[in-house]
Amino acid sequence: MKKVILAALALAPVIVFAARAQAPATDTPVAKDIMLKMPKPVAGFEWAYPMQPPDFKPLPPDSVHTAEGADPSMKLTMRQINNGFGPPDWFPKEHAPMPDIVAHGQKPHVPACMLCHLPNGNGHPESASVSGLSEKYIIDQMHAFKNGDRENIRAPAMIEMAYAISEKDLREAAKYFAAIPRSQQKWIRVVETSRAPANHVGGGGARFFDKGAETVPVPPDMIYEVAENEQVELRNQHAGFVDYVPVGSLAKGRIVAMGNHGQMRTCASCHGEDYRGHDDAPRLAGRGAYYLIRQLADMKAGYRKGPALGKMKDVVSKLSDADILNVAAYMASRTP
Repeated sequence: MKKVILAALALAPVIVFAARAQAPATDTPVAKDIMLKMPKPVAGFEWAYPMQPPDFKPLPPDSVHTAEGADPSMKLTMRQINNGFGPPDWFPKEHAPMPDIVAHGQKPHVPACMLCHLPNGNGHPESASVSGLSEKYIIDQMHAFKNGDRENIRAPAMIEMAYAISEKDLREAAKYFAAIPRSQQKWIRVVETSRAPANHVGGGGARFFDKGAETVPVPPDMIYEVAENEQVELRNQHAGFVDYVPVGSLAKGRIVAMGNHGQMRTCASCHGEDYRGHDDAPRLAGRGAYYLIRQLADMKAGYRKGPALGKMKDVVSKLSDADILNVAAYMASRTP
């Protein structure tokens, strides 16, 4: 009897350790707490870090909608459309089978990837276009979020997810988004102009057109990235965005991309001649100007850092605010 008791006592620490190893992590930080530690948007580029206005009035949660062009029998309430663990896939026949982590996430810390990035991976201005990026790059960036190497006011949700997602789920999501074809990566329309339709920041931090025909100036230090239509609120993956960029910004951005008169290496030297990415350097072509501006400004300010920054550390140190805006406009105009 004594031998049995002693054996049980000897195994007790092993059993407890195993139970703890199998238990879900309880130390995952949550986005609302992470937000308190995030740096403010880089001065001069506050408009590129869109946040939903505190007085925003969303569509009624029980209102019923069908996305334009979708199966008319698919009718969802706004509560269902905004379900973080089951957002709508309005066009399920347009993409490959979706991993469960992309479609439904993993409660409580990992919402469905397609909630923000959409089934086509193109996302909205407050998030990022991840379609066609390499598997390794996507995985490395999630690790960077977890390691504190990517910080800004748009990052808290990604940081929370990076702590909680399993490596298996991360690989599956990365593989899915990396495989999205070029034909589905075109998401941004660029208009070089001195005036843009009047617009405002609405749900999710996206910009929407005002009612009426009023226009507003597009100053040399500002870009308006506006939803093509209000279908964006329904998470319709057919509804893209338009960048209204300052007159002359595309030509100036091309000069920056080509090395800014010899001041730095060319963008093509790492990102490829077509700016579609090469090795560990991500695709730039056709990605939204707001996202590109945030990344360059954050790198220059030291909010995006770590080993993955590599050669960009030297490049961003030589970029003026005008250079950042112009090259972002130029890259957004390129064909993905």
